[in-house]
Amino acid sequence: MNCGALSESLVESELFGHKKGAFTGAHLDRKGAFESAKNGTLFLDEIGDLPLTLQPALLRALENKQIRPLGADYTIKTNARIIAATHQNLKNQIRLKKFRQDLYYRLSVVTLIPPPLRDRKEDFDNLLSYFCKLNGVSFSFSSIQYLKNHDWPGNIRELKNVVLRAKALYPTQQINEFMVAELVDKMDTQEISMHRIDPTAEGSPVDYTIDELKKGIIISKLMTNAGNQRKTARQLGMAKSTLNDQIKYYNIDIKKLIHPKNE
Repeated sequence: MNCGALSESLVESELFGHKKGAFTGAHLDRKGAFESAKNGTLFLDEIGDLPLTLQPALLRALENKQIRPLGADYTIKTNARIIAATHQNLKNQIRLKKFRQDLYYRLSVVTLIPPPLRDRKEDFDNLLSYFCKLNGVSFSFSSIQYLKNHDWPGNIRELKNVVLRAKALYPTQQINEFMVAELVDKMDTQEISMHRIDPTAEGSPVDYTIDELKKGIIISKLMTNAGNQRKTARQLGMAKSTLNDQIKYYNIDIKKLIHPKNE
């Protein structure tokens, strides 16, 4: 469960479940993540983004090993193993009073800090191959060497997004060193600078129409923002309603951008 991807009003229902009629729209009983993970493992991603108001409920569930679904008059025992991950510095969050200290120590039984991608280059080829096979993307030898020399401040997530950008902008072509330089160096700011591309290279942006380039930029930014249209519209300098019209015009399936495995 991604704690940062749900609104505050939905997190408690997602964690603990709800009974029919517990709130507007609750037409059926629904199991929460804790109950669904019985006898298994519950992975709480982006735990640092869990709203402060809901942290006491999570702490009680962990301490007592039982939950109460919304609208229920009974509790359910849980025995799921909990694994939590976050990009936040939780000790800083505690100092800022954005994360409960007691919840931190309840979760922090064993702490694992994976090394950054730049310090585990022995894994690079396997990771790149995996993302390329998943998305039907091919990189030339010279473009792979370019990728290996990149510092990867965004780690594996950045590598994944580069492959997804390549799929969006060059869906039928092998990625050469000119294309990959553009994908790595410029897409974070959503600028397509033609002077960085060899205009004689097959498949360079000059071969595409303005509509195709616009669609690629919108897709890339939506992927970077995990489908958040409000944030994407702000970064692209347009109204959210305008972005929504563009998504419909270009027939962009946001669900596939957020969950590419479902394609």
